[in-house]
Amino acid sequence: MESSRCEKRVYWERRLHELLRPLTVESILIMSWSIEAMRDGSADAARRHLDMPGSPSDYQMGGSHFVMPWAIDAIIREKLTLGPEGRDEKRLNLNSWNGVAKLINVYSSLSNAESLLDYSPNEIISAMSRLFWPQYDWQLGTSNILRLGRAWHVYASDEGKAAFFEKYQLDMDTFLKIGFAAYAGSEKNPAIRPAYLTQIGVTNAQVQRSSKIIGNTLAQHSEWARNTHNPMIPRDFLRSATKERPFFEVRDKQGLAYCIPSRSNLMLRITDGLYYDIVSDPKARNASGERFESLCLEVIRHYLEDKVSAKREVKTSYGKSADILLEDPEASAGLIVECKIRRIPQKVLVSPDPFSDCSEAFEDIIKGIVQIWRTHQELYSESPLRMAGVVLQYDPWTIMGAAFIAKLFDAAHVDADKVGISDADRIPVAMSGFFDFENLLRKHPFCDIFEAAATWDDKKIRGEKIFSGALTVDTASTYSKPGFDYGRLVATSVPWWRD
Repeated sequence: MESSRCEKRVYWERRLHELLRPLTVESILIMSWSIEAMRDGSADAARRHLDMPGSPSDYQMGGSHFVMPWAIDAIIREKLTLGPEGRDEKRLNLNSWNGVAKLINVYSSLSNAESLLDYSPNEIISAMSRLFWPQYDWQLGTSNILRLGRAWHVYASDEGKAAFFEKYQLDMDTFLKIGFAAYAGSEKNPAIRPAYLTQIGVTNAQVQRSSKIIGNTLAQHSEWARNTHNPMIPRDFLRSATKERPFFEVRDKQGLAYCIPSRSNLMLRITDGLYYDIVSDPKARNASGERFESLCLEVIRHYLEDKVSAKREVKTSYGKSADILLEDPEASAGLIVECKIRRIPQKVLVSPDPFSDCSEAFEDIIKGIVQIWRTHQELYSESPLRMAGVVLQYDPWTIMGAAFIAKLFDAAHVDADKVGISDADRIPVAMSGFFDFENLLRKHPFCDIFEAAATWDDKKIRGEKIFSGALTVDTASTYSKPGFDYGRLVATSVPWWRD
């Protein structure tokens, strides 16, 4: 069986390379942009570069022509690894949907052949998180204003802007203005000229400096792809060039242009990607954690019923309590919420068994569980309120994490023993990503969310029934509350937004 899989991988890799070698990098970048543009509803713009059948809905998830975005990402990376186009060879027509479909089908066959490259079929549950994480941003469908508001509020603090300038010698406000202008300008075209960007009141030098932060020449992109290639990791999970550096510098008779094969990944880079620009600075990192906590409290208060109180952390005998305390006296119930801003590192994202391979990376989540238990012991041991907890994560660390959720709690119990937390104070603690939790708050009353979190007891965590690793509410939603105003956060984070 192992020999057969290796043979299939070699065969499909050769087939893919035969298709890719004659092609230019630019043609593949334009193909990527066209597919995404069609999926986003810009059919006329997409069809100027690629003859595509059907309607935009056919290219969205579940549609008859849906193409996995992470597969397109992997094809771009593979071409970059191979280098410039070959000569005097028959080329696949990437202006034709039949040509594109052939390329995608060959890559899909290679992806299937190497899907069990670094784990066996009986380890599939451990690998579920890695299978889902690349899909999360696309499946979530979060609107741009939500992503902009959250990220810019959290990272564009005074400390964050100072760290950014120290690192790049460029104002973060200017960088974000250029990045957002590039996002807007690439809606109808796969590439933009520097002159387009200088129209927004920035200099050519600032545009060039920004492009060095989030872009590369084609030669530099190829060098990066070769240097970060790992034959022991399936291609679906290798690092993404379009996420890390979404600008691709290209040249034609008119001069320099920036090709943007994935606008959605450009948006990720100028929002959540700011974390990697400032994380090495302690003051900026601490400020981002504090601002994430304040954002979580503000968003929660926006959706809660009047009868439910939401309080910030309080001082205790051991230091500060968990970040947010929610209490519903009428229902005699409450939630203890601990916010965790740490992003999922690359070594976790690519591992087929994240907790076993990278257990130290999950220490922040474990600390969150223990903090909730300790807060309960300090504040609620004698309280009539029934309490549960939620570790609220900026990134969805535990999504599809059924294989390691119990291990997180095993480690938390060890730490709880060390600080003397009683068994009675080790209340149920649920896990949730930020946007998922906001969605619950929008659609469900607090009592339903509390009851759902309260089911995260030892029996559920260690039960045979597979669960998603994220807090869900089983009762049907009966309403949707007005959304939180993220536009206000954007406007207060960067001074040029209102202009």
